[in-house]
Amino acid sequence: MFPGQSGATWLAPLWAELAGRAAALPFRADHADAHAAPLFLLAARWAEASDAVSRVASWRRIPAPLCWMAEARYRLDGLDAAWPLLVELAWLSPSRFDQLSSRLGDACVNTLRRAFDTSFDGAGDIGDLAWFPAWVLTAKAGLAPLFKQAEPSRRNAPERATKVMLEMLSLERQGRHHELLETRRELQALNAALYAAYMKTR
Repeated sequence: MFPGQSGATWLAPLWAELAGRAAALPFRADHADAHAAPLFLLAARWAEASDAVSRVASWRRIPAPLCWMAEARYRLDGLDAAWPLLVELAWLSPSRFDQLSSRLGDACVNTLRRAFDTSFDGAGDIGDLAWFPAWVLTAKAGLAPLFKQAEPSRRNAPERATKVMLEMLSLERQGRHHELLETRRELQALNAALYAAYMKTR
């Protein structure tokens, strides 16, 4: 009934009131959207959303609250502050990363995502996005300091590939070519498509 922005403005105080009423409810994975944090996000109350997520035990290892915190951090402090959480979210839940990146509408992320979708030779499904952080480092090595701030997640192959990429970028800067060759072989064993993307830039 309402245009998008005016509808959101009209609903914001109602979402905020509902979030306040839900504030005492514990996080339940089977009813995640009933938690206060996503309601505060709907109300554009970013700081309250961040505070609500921070009270969830081990939130950084659970897809839903990690996604909420990544959005709150982005809205509060911008993309650089959110990158480490976005990296972890891609490893932990590619589908939630996909939904969040669409919702944020960030020009930088969208540009990288389009390039990834057209060039990465993966399985062709949403699970490919787990490799997105490692691939980004082949295109924008300058993001390495931000990606280093990502905390260990599932320690799966895409996460390991990101760590290997960070290691290779460091070895390149230091001119340690023998060790670099060994690390390149490790990347190739983890994902041939990612290795090919890396070698195109070298």
